[in-house]
Amino acid sequence: MTESVLIKERKDNLLFLRMNRPDRLNAINGDLMDELLQATQEAADDNSIRAVVLTGEGRSFCAGGDVRDGAKPKRKPGEEKPADPRQAMIDSQFERTQASYLLHTMPKPTIALVRGAAMGAGMSLALACDYRIISDTAVFRSAFVNNALSGDYGIGYFLSKALGAPKAIELLMLSQKLNADDINALGLATRLVADDQLMEEGLAFAKKLASGPTVAYAGVKQNIVASGTLELKDYLRIESENQVACTFTKDIREAGKAFIEKRAPVFKGE
Repeated sequence: MTESVLIKERKDNLLFLRMNRPDRLNAINGDLMDELLQATQEAADDNSIRAVVLTGEGRSFCAGGDVRDGAKPKRKPGEEKPADPRQAMIDSQFERTQASYLLHTMPKPTIALVRGAAMGAGMSLALACDYRIISDTAVFRSAFVNNALSGDYGIGYFLSKALGAPKAIELLMLSQKLNADDINALGLATRLVADDQLMEEGLAFAKKLASGPTVAYAGVKQNIVASGTLELKDYLRIESENQVACTFTKDIREAGKAFIEKRAPVFKGE
């Protein structure tokens, strides 16, 4: 039986997604694209999951698109050739890369645990997450232009938001290789840890987030995303809606009770 290209592991209210093509440094092929999309959609919709961890099996996070295997959509048996093949490719690419959108916007924290290579789409997926805990072996490189490509999985969006347009253009056009210290210096890493501590540190970090006020976290994420596209007046409307939504949760009542009782709150994400 062939092992899945994406291993899904549940640990209480945490979901681990482990890209599982270690012999190819977890390079993305069509199957992995499809499974990532399905898994992130399910995680976004499942309220019992309160944090999602994305990582790679073996010595690398993800080496980007698999140029040997290819990630072009394949027609199913009996499926007719599309009238406009180019548009069909655009639509398929757009749909599959929604995994980045879901990691970035799902109403719960997402954490990338990165060791080794995070290249091309692998770098995009790491940047799509809310947090990046990287080991001292981590290497980021956009790498798209090396293959005469412009980028996918949102890399231009995430880099420009994090670093500004000039630096994003520099990293994308020059395809500069960033080691762990470079990544950390640019502010792209939440934490930089020794490689043998990555999983232990990452699990502890994720558990802390998974025990937090999930509805409040969801509001924070929505606020940040909205701030990039809305005028202040419109943004304040979204922010107000999220703030008021928090006041109807069980967690806010628990926070008040814990304050009175002089203890740490125990949040349920409700």
